[in-house]
Amino acid sequence: MHIVQITTTHPPHDVRVFYKIARTLLEAGNRVTLLQMFNGDADPYPGIEYEIIPRPGNRFKRVLAGRKLGPVALELKGDVYIIHDTEILSLAAFLSKREKKVIHDAMEPYPDFLAEKPWVPRILRPVVRKAAAIAEMRGSKNSDGLIVAMKENSERLKPSGKPILMLHNFPKIEDILEHRPPKENTVIYVGGVMRQRKGTEIASMSEHFAPGGLLEGWRLDIIGPIHFSNYGRKCREIAAPHIDKGYLKFPGVMEPYDKVLKMIESARFGLSLVEPTRNYSQIISTKIFDYMAKGTIPIATWLQSYEGLITDADGPVFIAPGDEAKVPSIIADLLKDGTAMRQRAETCLKSVREKFNWEQDAQYLPAFIEKIVGGD
Repeated sequence: MHIVQITTTHPPHDVRVFYKIARTLLEAGNRVTLLQMFNGDADPYPGIEYEIIPRPGNRFKRVLAGRKLGPVALELKGDVYIIHDTEILSLAAFLSKREKKVIHDAMEPYPDFLAEKPWVPRILRPVVRKAAAIAEMRGSKNSDGLIVAMKENSERLKPSGKPILMLHNFPKIEDILEHRPPKENTVIYVGGVMRQRKGTEIASMSEHFAPGGLLEGWRLDIIGPIHFSNYGRKCREIAAPHIDKGYLKFPGVMEPYDKVLKMIESARFGLSLVEPTRNYSQIISTKIFDYMAKGTIPIATWLQSYEGLITDADGPVFIAPGDEAKVPSIIADLLKDGTAMRQRAETCLKSVREKFNWEQDAQYLPAFIEKIVGGD
């Protein structure tokens, strides 16, 4: 079976699109082509085919240019097409009219995420949210099946009447350690540095790692791209007195995925802090599970989306929204009992091996696609 994955925003080696979904389908014996908008070349991976077209820098031009992907997709002669970006979900109608099978990968609460973009005027957000929801539902109805990464998406898109596969963004088994490795006295944050991810609060923690601070002798690693220049400057200003002092790493860019995993592996604690806005309160932070897979204890904001999925008993330390300033003290308290801390790290490893791994859901992906292609 020839499966074509289409995306306008994800890079060639995106963790979910390439590393997890494409490789899973390839390993199941399928031919896989990634049709992507990207400026640059894709590093080859054995068995994966790439069709790359230039990506405009302007988001509006990108969406308009996304229409060009339809004819290119047809030329690839796929048996089924997976659309990974809701902004180009109109392709579902284009492909369906030409008797092609289409699957929509709904990774995030798109209407809320789009409405909360900083370039959307506040007064227009309700209108944008409603319009996006209508467009998403129309695209889902034009699809033959849906893949979702969280229960909120499944509930929102259930009225489409299409078959739905839950595919959580959990770590692959090959990335889960068997035993807790040697650790450095490091606290790590991996992800975009932005207001919704508590960027200034994390940058403000730097002072606790300075000489005389609560976590003196430890290092804080903030690994990820800075979103939105004004906010980024504010984060940099807060962290400025501590940069290049040996206890703060803040490059302002995302490192390659394999390097990030190694950095997580050496850290004792990993941060996943979130402002529970309407959109972010629905997410499931994949970083929590990436941390756990390396025996690194997550300290995370508790969100309603975690209800029924994960608890403190699985290893993480959850804090209430708004309690981010307490994180250094929480870490200091955990350090008082080394045995309990090691046991918590081992619990994290055990939980992801048994419950929170990619293969738990992905084992059903090839059959799900085959059923859609077969029309059963």
